[in-house]
Amino acid sequence: MWVAWTLVGDEKFYLIAGIILFFTMGKGAGVSAAVAVLFSGSLNIALKYSLNLPRPPREFWRAEASEPSFPSGHSQVSTSFWTSIVLQVRRKTLAVFSIITVTGVSLSRAFLMVHYPWDVAGGVLIGFACGLFSVKGFGFKNVKPWLQPLASTILISIVNIANGWEVSASQALLGLASSFTLASSIIDRSMRIPDSLSLPERLAMGLGVSLVALLVYISSASIPYGILAGFFLLGLFMASTPLSYGRFKKIL
Repeated sequence: MWVAWTLVGDEKFYLIAGIILFFTMGKGAGVSAAVAVLFSGSLNIALKYSLNLPRPPREFWRAEASEPSFPSGHSQVSTSFWTSIVLQVRRKTLAVFSIITVTGVSLSRAFLMVHYPWDVAGGVLIGFACGLFSVKGFGFKNVKPWLQPLASTILISIVNIANGWEVSASQALLGLASSFTLASSIIDRSMRIPDSLSLPERLAMGLGVSLVALLVYISSASIPYGILAGFFLLGLFMASTPLSYGRFKKIL
């Protein structure tokens, strides 16, 4: 049971979930959910390796783990993701479901003995702040709220890569954050399209781009900075997909 819960908190799971919600959530709410995953993921890597706190002794582990211990990446990223959604959708049932999910993921890391309780608690608190930041930003009126954590993601990811911290993951985060920032005006126009589409159409776009993301990660992993370039192009493709589909549908 705890292994199943911990899989729900995996960072790759939320990267795919963020891509799907980018297309399926109405009124552009999915953008903030995707940004929450990018920002929280990059910050988690920076905090882990900067603090470099050890995990519990390996002989107690009930699942495989790597990297330093604090804060728990599973707890942090899952909390960021669900916080960003709840703040935008504001439904009690969704809030309860989110609390149950985050609690299950967080407890699984402690029960599998790959994190100390304070790693999990720190991950939840930091994750909540990241989710809030992805929706609200710093409160600057002239800057879109989701652009502010993207700028932070770019800076943090550059530092992570320069220090050799989780280089592959940091390249992916930097590539997506950079392309989203450059294509912000395209995203604004694209996010008006999904509201006029059916849910199956939006799901098809999300699942299709998720498959492309997996192929990009697998095919570019062995190329120097290939993941960075691949995910930068993926971000542009992701941003323009709703517009392209809308135009294609008009032609038909």
